[in-house]
Amino acid sequence: MPPDQPNAKSDQLKKQADLLTLTLDAVFTEEQAKEVVQGKITDAYLVKMKLDIDNNSGMLLILASSIKKSILDIYSVVGNATIYRRLRPFADYAQVSQDLADIGKAKARDKGLSDNIGRTLYRILTKDKIEEFMILWQKKDPSRIAEVVEPAIAAATKAGRVKIQAEVDKISSARFRYQNPMIGLINPIEKIAEEASQQATADTQGAALDLTALQNPEGERTPVQRQIDHFRKGYTKEINVKTMISPVNGVDFDNLVEGQMIHLLIPQDTQEGKANAAMLGLLDENGKVSKEPVIAKFLGIASTKGEYHIFAEGPNRLLFHSQEESPVRVGVPNAAAIASNEAKMASSNFRPGVPADLEENNTGMIIGLGVVMCILGALAYVLLG
Repeated sequence: MPPDQPNAKSDQLKKQADLLTLTLDAVFTEEQAKEVVQGKITDAYLVKMKLDIDNNSGMLLILASSIKKSILDIYSVVGNATIYRRLRPFADYAQVSQDLADIGKAKARDKGLSDNIGRTLYRILTKDKIEEFMILWQKKDPSRIAEVVEPAIAAATKAGRVKIQAEVDKISSARFRYQNPMIGLINPIEKIAEEASQQATADTQGAALDLTALQNPEGERTPVQRQIDHFRKGYTKEINVKTMISPVNGVDFDNLVEGQMIHLLIPQDTQEGKANAAMLGLLDENGKVSKEPVIAKFLGIASTKGEYHIFAEGPNRLLFHSQEESPVRVGVPNAAAIASNEAKMASSNFRPGVPADLEENNTGMIIGLGVVMCILGALAYVLLG
């Protein structure tokens, strides 16, 4: 037995590492991933939908990140073989996965119909729609999804009858994915380009927003808009960021204090987010947006029912703005991180907001101007002397 103990420990460490890697798809930071793997928080919703469509039946699964508020995987398994009668659509996810794997083994999946339905789900379930549904999914209420999905599937497949029954569970995305029996038998639907969704994301997560056009807004302002105007006053540029949510070590909205340092995240999945990261010096050596949070000074929260706007001041007096639909616990840096950030800001060779090549060009320009001024001074001395 003793010789087996090192192997058991090694296997356990490998499993933890695999779970951590899988979890990173659903969260923003390694800290959040560790909290998920340790079981302190969950990071995903699994929506299980029993589908009846004309003479076919089957199941649709949507795995969505509750932290990133986006779809991770969609499974679509539809057909008319007798094996579908054995499906237990509202069992736990392990049993559902095994039932679907058995269909895969029996080669009873109608690939054309299943893929068509899966791609339809990707088209209609935009990021905005998922965020809207998640307010209900927090209460384990999947009721509204049927009224959106049923007509879309009917239109895409030209089916005469489409009926969906749904249930939603809060789970760990990695534990669902890790060694799932469907692997190699039932693959997730391949993601498709979502131009409309990407445009909507770009609009909300775009590069620094020019606030000069908003200084004198016309028309009646709602109370929350007036609060937002208050925080924008005195700033010329605004960057839309993500809140770093930390359910265990974070600070509740009500306990945040003006001037307190908080953690925010630059969006990684848009060109605008990449541009903002470049401006802030947050691109790694491979040109990818750093997953490390940005430290910013908390200013306050503008809020109304179901709408919370968090404002903080970043480097170079950039206004950071993130939005949540419900109160969350916001990640905060420790004293060592704050001290390190202050030292970095004070460093003579670190100027956030100024790309390195521009920094070099400015330095060269200053030296060049100095040389020109010296020459002109000497020439004036000779001429006037």
